[in-house]
Amino acid sequence: MDTKDLEIKKLKKDISISTIKQSAFIVLFIAEIIFLAAIFINFFDLKNPFSTDLSKDKIALLHIDEPITTSYVEHLIKSIEKIKDNKHYKAILMDISSPGGSPTASQEFTQYIKDLNKTLPVTIYVNSMAASGAYYIASAIKPLYANKNAIVGSIGVIMPHYSANKLAQKIGIKEETVTAGKFKQPFSIFKEMTPQNKEYIENSLLKPVYKNFVEDVANNRGIKVDKLKEFAQGKVFVANMPEIKGILVDKITNLYKLKENLKDKFPNAKIVTIAQKTKPKDLFNILFNKKLLSVINGSFEMK
Repeated sequence: MDTKDLEIKKLKKDISISTIKQSAFIVLFIAEIIFLAAIFINFFDLKNPFSTDLSKDKIALLHIDEPITTSYVEHLIKSIEKIKDNKHYKAILMDISSPGGSPTASQEFTQYIKDLNKTLPVTIYVNSMAASGAYYIASAIKPLYANKNAIVGSIGVIMPHYSANKLAQKIGIKEETVTAGKFKQPFSIFKEMTPQNKEYIENSLLKPVYKNFVEDVANNRGIKVDKLKEFAQGKVFVANMPEIKGILVDKITNLYKLKENLKDKFPNAKIVTIAQKTKPKDLFNILFNKKLLSVINGSFEMK
């Protein structure tokens, strides 16, 4: 083989290597474009253009599964506000499993749901429990759906108070608080509550809140207050008990069936769970802030 043939052979080899490198570069470039496009689509919640599912309609699923507090209600409202004005969301399904909580927070979210329902259809389902303040919220929308074994009711108001008076006397602790106004300090953990202070707490706090609770639920449910009061003495009920049908619960079903019903109403809609980023709870906040401070400061809850 002469020199010219060797040069031609070497040239062909160089061209082949160059072609392979170029092909590899093109393949990597295309793969990178696809990767970035996938990130973009996921970030902006867009549909994959290569997907056969061209639907943009959505049904929002919101899980309400914590005690009802002001901060939790704020988280729920923020989550809903992010999707409320999105034209692709056609309805919202609220799945409740909560023991209740703050009367103020419960009322705030109840009214928010009622207003929301005017522009975005809301369906409420009681999964395992809607007690006390959580039932306040559940009553906002009719018909109210529930699992047959769900717990509902507990319509009442409570203010826990514990007295360590005898223990304080035994170990030599004496509280001396200066107040101006007879009822400024109606109770203390270190003192026994007087009959006058008990009457004041009951008449000035518990009964008015209870009255608001019962009247709002009766109005939401479309029944008379006197009729509701039969089921508003703090008792809980299993959702499929015959005596509460049409009073506390309307229809017994399951979550998957409700989802299917909503899909029938909105055939092209996809059910999307609304993400909630609540603050992590530590043992100190659960045991100290929630329980001990409520005893000392006299905060009350719907129970």
